[in-house]
Amino acid sequence: MKNNGLDKILHWTLLAIVLLTAVFAFQWFNRSREVRSLQTKVVEFQNRQAMLQNLVNECLEYSKRNPAIDSILEANNVKPKATPTMKPAK
Repeated sequence: MKNNGLDKILHWTLLAIVLLTAVFAFQWFNRSREVRSLQTKVVEFQNRQAMLQNLVNECLEYSKRNPAIDSILEANNVKPKATPTMKPAK
């Protein structure tokens, strides 16, 4: 058998390509699993945000009927603080 230098270069190149393909496939698998996990967390946070926004809206509606809750809403920066109205000086 003839020992060809080009043959060795092609074999080593093929081996390097196969190894790099295996490494990249493993990284892609791990990253895609991480992305799926993060997408699940994003959906959870969006659901919680929507739930809290609904709660805030209900509290604001309730404050229209019962102003006693205004102090709690103002303390949590949900409703702007009421400024006392002053009568204009004559």
